[in-house]
Amino acid sequence: MMPCYEAEKTIRLAISSVRAQTLDDWECLCVDDGSADRTHAILTEAAERDPRFRVFRFPSNRGRGAARQFLLERVSAPLLAFLDSDDWMFPQRLAHQVAWLESEPGLQAVSAPMAIFDESLDIVGEATPKTPEGVPAIATMTAPRPPSLFFPSSMIRTDKVQGAGFDVRLRRSQDSDMLIRALIGERFALTSSALYAYRRAAMTLDKTLEGYRYRAKAHVKHWRAFPLEVSRTLLETYSKMAVYKALGTLRAEHHLLDARYGSASDDAVRQYRSALATVREFAEDLWPA
Repeated sequence: MMPCYEAEKTIRLAISSVRAQTLDDWECLCVDDGSADRTHAILTEAAERDPRFRVFRFPSNRGRGAARQFLLERVSAPLLAFLDSDDWMFPQRLAHQVAWLESEPGLQAVSAPMAIFDESLDIVGEATPKTPEGVPAIATMTAPRPPSLFFPSSMIRTDKVQGAGFDVRLRRSQDSDMLIRALIGERFALTSSALYAYRRAAMTLDKTLEGYRYRAKAHVKHWRAFPLEVSRTLLETYSKMAVYKALGTLRAEHHLLDARYGSASDDAVRQYRSALATVREFAEDLWPA
């Protein structure tokens, strides 16, 4: 599923990365969330060329929570992956995650590290899930803590997502909120290599603070069942907000934002560049220069 808003400058790469998948048995559900630019026109062009894209449109902006829930209600496949319209995914992403979930029925989700790229499409780092044992790993979500798996790079069994749903009241953090409610008590896997490319420009002070505010609202839902865990999360969340705000007044928040990912190894850089070259070939096929 791919919710889209004001994405005309980035969505061609996202669309091309879906078409570049080595697994070709997929359907991509897209909703234009009330964009005023050419987002819907570009989606329509893609659907005309490839009927595996199904395109919907909201007359006005309703937010990612509403957009994701709208798409979720139209999913028929047993496995569900996510893609943001300003990101793109590696060609082997779907095949790799489908193979893992099909080989281990007890797993409910598979997530992966994310390559972080800048506006020139150069890789600037890699975000890796933080787990005591490192990656690859199989873990169990035992409490409503901020998930160790990344939502954008995750594939989840559809029945788990539909059972939890997306909270349409949350304009941010509805993704991690869904992951927690869908996966508490369940096993999930983390791969060791990046399968998803995440845009560095999406990491801003305003978006981070807004995300933390909505995270607090999401975690309060679990207060009765997990009072200690929720108290800990709220304390950590408000403490981080205070630090970000303090650094923001000094215009030094980039130090914390950059700390959310690490450097990319030489091997990760090679894999990223190879994946990007393949995706660009598919983009040129749909939209010749």
